[in-house]
Amino acid sequence: MEILAGDWWASGSLWQFIITIIAGIAVGVLGAWATFRSNNPKHRINWWVKSNTPLISLPQFSAGSGPLTVNLGPDQLSQPRIVELVIANQGRRDITADMFHASEPIRFDLGHEVKAILEVANVPVGSLRPDLATGRQVTLASPGSVRGWLDVKPSLLRRGQVVTVTLLVDGDERKVKCERFPLINVTPVEGPPGARKRAFAEAFTTAALSVGPLRIMR
Repeated sequence: MEILAGDWWASGSLWQFIITIIAGIAVGVLGAWATFRSNNPKHRINWWVKSNTPLISLPQFSAGSGPLTVNLGPDQLSQPRIVELVIANQGRRDITADMFHASEPIRFDLGHEVKAILEVANVPVGSLRPDLATGRQVTLASPGSVRGWLDVKPSLLRRGQVVTVTLLVDGDERKVKCERFPLINVTPVEGPPGARKRAFAEAFTTAALSVGPLRIMR
């Protein structure tokens, strides 16, 4: 079958096909860009628990002289645990102390009393260590039970700075929660930054697939 010159140009279905393709590409690109921007705001703090493990793996072990115990000063710990909490500035700007509303700290609820801050690792080397403090409160609902927390006081957190805080707590495993986040115009994200990058990659792939395969006009 012969196609007269100009027939393809005047075909309404061809123009509709072209407009559909352009619109699909535009929607895909804009959607991917919006996802990228939402995943990479100017100010963002990622936080996550790197590990939460018992200090003694055999709590029922007993030797000839009696059960194995752990003491911190005069206090005997019944279920000592090591919790590694990571706080990272993954945004595109530094976070300054004046961004903490009313000078309130970021508070992480550990579920149990924090017995000690064992170590604070700072990357990159030379970054200022944030001001940290611990607190405790006896819970009225369960007499004798104590909940504890870690406070990150108003501090400078440089872009790309990663702070790993190693804590000693006494009790069974509890989920660590960000109880208070008073920073202004800063997005809190629970989880390491790699998870957000994977989400962006998946969103971009979905946007590309939404265009669908190109049909060949004959």
